[in-house]
Amino acid sequence: MDFLSAIGRAIVEPIVRYTVQPVARQVGYVIHFKRNLQKLEARVEELRAAREGKNIEVAETQRRGEGIHPDVQLWLTKVEEITAKTDQFLKDECSQENLKCLHGFRPNLTMLHRLSRNSTKLLQEVVELHERRRQLPIVSCGVLREEACIISTGDYQAFESRRPTFKEIMDELKNPNTIRIGVYGIGGVGKTTLVKEVYRQAKQDQTKLFDDVVLVLDVKKNLNPEDLQKKIVEKLDMKISQSDDETIDGRAKRLCGRIKDKNVLVILDDVWEPIDLESVGLPSVATCKILLTSRSRKALSDMGTHKDFQLHILGEEETWVLFENKAGDVVKDPAIQTVAKQVAQNCGGLPVLVVTVASTLKNRTTLPPWKDALTCLQEGSNRDDELTEKAYLGLEWSYNQLTDKQLKPLFLLCGYAVQWNDIVLDDLLYYSVGLGFFEKPYTVERARNALYSWVEKLKDFCLLVESDDDRYVTMHDLVRNAANRIASRDPQILALVKDEDEGGLKEWPDRSFLEKCTTISLPCNGNFPSLPQVMQCPALRMFLLEGNSKPLAIAPTLFKEMKQLNVLSWINMGIGSLPQSLGLLENLRTLCLLYCTLDEISIK
Repeated sequence: MDFLSAIGRAIVEPIVRYTVQPVARQVGYVIHFKRNLQKLEARVEELRAAREGKNIEVAETQRRGEGIHPDVQLWLTKVEEITAKTDQFLKDECSQENLKCLHGFRPNLTMLHRLSRNSTKLLQEVVELHERRRQLPIVSCGVLREEACIISTGDYQAFESRRPTFKEIMDELKNPNTIRIGVYGIGGVGKTTLVKEVYRQAKQDQTKLFDDVVLVLDVKKNLNPEDLQKKIVEKLDMKISQSDDETIDGRAKRLCGRIKDKNVLVILDDVWEPIDLESVGLPSVATCKILLTSRSRKALSDMGTHKDFQLHILGEEETWVLFENKAGDVVKDPAIQTVAKQVAQNCGGLPVLVVTVASTLKNRTTLPPWKDALTCLQEGSNRDDELTEKAYLGLEWSYNQLTDKQLKPLFLLCGYAVQWNDIVLDDLLYYSVGLGFFEKPYTVERARNALYSWVEKLKDFCLLVESDDDRYVTMHDLVRNAANRIASRDPQILALVKDEDEGGLKEWPDRSFLEKCTTISLPCNGNFPSLPQVMQCPALRMFLLEGNSKPLAIAPTLFKEMKQLNVLSWINMGIGSLPQSLGLLENLRTLCLLYCTLDEISIK
């Protein structure tokens, strides 16, 4: 009997394995169709959440100027592909029309089987990717990306009037007796564009005049010397010690040691006040060339420049060449060309204004918009500072041409919500979500895509420009000042800009203003009044403060009368503990506490 049983098992088990089990599995596809779809939808949402979490890590890593590990990038790409593939499957294959065929007295069992089987295959891929995230390496691989302007040359036009200046700068870089070189001129005249081209050519120079070339944009007058030092250290691919023992002096010695035996060019753009370069770690030696740009020649001479070059406004002919290039073929129309040349002439030879106005008028084939732009620019002719006033009027005219609903508030947000020219796109996303720019209940991914689309439209008008880092966009000083000038007319906005409002905020406005105020954006450095026990701001929707790490006394009842607050963003502040009244903000959608010192995070 045992022998017969063994023979029976030997015959039956293969039959079960190769016939009964596969049949049962195929039947299971039909029976469990609905459950398989539900599992797929649930696991895809889990995978999306994991991807968003990883994207946050990636954004923080990139914010530190570090590269992303290839395995992490590959995983994110595959997740993007499988989620898109699943979305397409659920949208097309499992459409309402197809699902109707699966119900009723004579369901389409063939289609039911196919859809269930395909959903199971997709589910397996989704689960495998979701599990693989546990084996991923750390996000950062510590590799710094090159500056974008090494590759991009689209912003630079070699005007004949600029060629001698550019050539002389390149010649002085080869002169062993010239260590520090300055370029100065009014805002918007093209200093940054010029030194970007110097940077690009120095990096690509086949003779290898320099072993290392470093470019730091938008230095500004308030940049902490230690922050500048860290930027230079990072761009030289040196490690920044996380030890609290490393002082600015210690780091300066390391930086000096790294530089002294090599030929190095350091370009510091938009310096407003003298910087003690030796204390940063940039020695005054022939092997370390420093190229500085500033609006003030005095700032350059105070830093000991050996040769200074003034960048002048463009002449009438070059202005027209640039204007024609940006406005397109429309200016060839005889009916428009005469007015177009007058518009170009009234841009005052400032490249930033020429580019912005011409880009706004691009493809405008009727005469009224051109005449409107001309009238607007001519209004500044009798002002004390005619050129600057022309710039503001021209930029405001471009702002008024924004027709999409969200573009104007987004442009103003870029002006008053960011203290420097580089605008972090993720910050814009957080603020935009908090302020309800997205009317529908968007996912984070869809909101980000919509925001990037709006940003591209502002770039089309040249109100925003590409940054050297794709995590940012840039707003020129003049454009940002124009944005703030427009915002300042709104009686519901209280906003000061760090590099423009020297006196700071000395006292809070009266209660009647605060009760109507919807937006507060302030740098709380120097002259900043203490926060009241209770801020009487019942209509406030956005509250932004940027400090200097010093402790700020915050009463537990501060937010008691801010029930409508949607966005709270405090940056670089010593907070201590979160005030109890934070728990009363029922409409709060965005809370950002960046680089803040917190002793206690609970709300008691």
